[in-house]
Amino acid sequence: MSKTYLRMFAIPILFALLIGAIVLYLDLHLYLRPVPGDLDTAIQEQLEAAKLPGAVVAVIQDNRIVFIKGYGYANLEQKRPVTPDTIFQIASVSKLVTATTLMRLYEQGKFGLDDDINAYLPFSVRNPQYPEASITFRMLLAHTSSIADGPSYESTYTLGKSADSPLALGDYLLDYFTPGGMYYDAQKNFSADPPGAVYAYSNVGFGLVGYLAERIAGQPFEQLSQQEVFAPLGMTSSAWFHRDVDPLRWAMPYQYQIISRSYVPLGAYGFATYPDGALKTSANDFVRFLSPFINNGQTLDGNPYLKPETVAEMLRVQYPESGETNGLAWMVNPTNALHTGGDPGVSTLAVINFAKHRGLVIFTNSGGAETPGMLRSTIGFQLFVEKVSSLVKNLP
Repeated sequence: MSKTYLRMFAIPILFALLIGAIVLYLDLHLYLRPVPGDLDTAIQEQLEAAKLPGAVVAVIQDNRIVFIKGYGYANLEQKRPVTPDTIFQIASVSKLVTATTLMRLYEQGKFGLDDDINAYLPFSVRNPQYPEASITFRMLLAHTSSIADGPSYESTYTLGKSADSPLALGDYLLDYFTPGGMYYDAQKNFSADPPGAVYAYSNVGFGLVGYLAERIAGQPFEQLSQQEVFAPLGMTSSAWFHRDVDPLRWAMPYQYQIISRSYVPLGAYGFATYPDGALKTSANDFVRFLSPFINNGQTLDGNPYLKPETVAEMLRVQYPESGETNGLAWMVNPTNALHTGGDPGVSTLAVINFAKHRGLVIFTNSGGAETPGMLRSTIGFQLFVEKVSSLVKNLP
């Protein structure tokens, strides 16, 4: 056989071997296994394939919890398993709680959704390219405020430094929005579009939502959340700061390293705009939070909590002309409303189905950032969500 023929066969064979080696090294072959008939086994196998150390899955139907269970480990080093009471930091799913805290004040008549937020602040917030254009509560809640996440936003993360941010929310926002402030950037802290025109997801904007709530109520946001959300809903294991969380119940966030095929613990961390994503809560608590959005404003115990018209407004597309599906904090489509969350070592989801009056909660302690070392578990979380959603959809 000539060398030409050998090369013709060798190249495809080597390519196939390379692909096979990659598949085996990344454990992608685990996705090719047949799905077991047992729900627990199926979820556990999906967790392993996704390279997620631990997860909790909860399903609420009407006013009852039909499924809730932990899988894997909250802490690999301590071999501490995930349970429905394990406390996860839930990243941007926190925005739902922040918005609800503010909307409780709205129900008390303390502001209007279309009010200029500057009437409630000790400093001015204006897009410098549109200095005469008001920014309203509705714009903030629907991510159309034209406030962007400037270069200082990620710098406030305390990874490897401290559990909670030493930088106060109000101090950071003052310097972020005030010309000449330490964090002010006229170009990068704002979008090029006028307020109310274009959907642009804004973490800093939701930090401002939390700050507005505390200014209106006259008390710190974490205390206000306890008063307006956690206490009336029976959420006994929820807090904004690590100092208020039992470390023996907390899920350590992990980064999965592709090269070493190992999990690296990231430790506890926070950031200045904590109302946008630093809530720590359990699945048992969060299904209680979802209940009013499924049960016409009622708690899991059947007590009135939000007005039905408030729930309807939060789940209504606010700017349909933009082509986006943004409600007030919620992302809305004809069949469901949802919010996802992703931070270093954290991937989360909360979704409600309108027709079935059903909610799904998934919290995990890995993924959440598109860095090379974390890409595998970020994609893994997406696949995990798709498979688990399919597995639990036929629960009675």
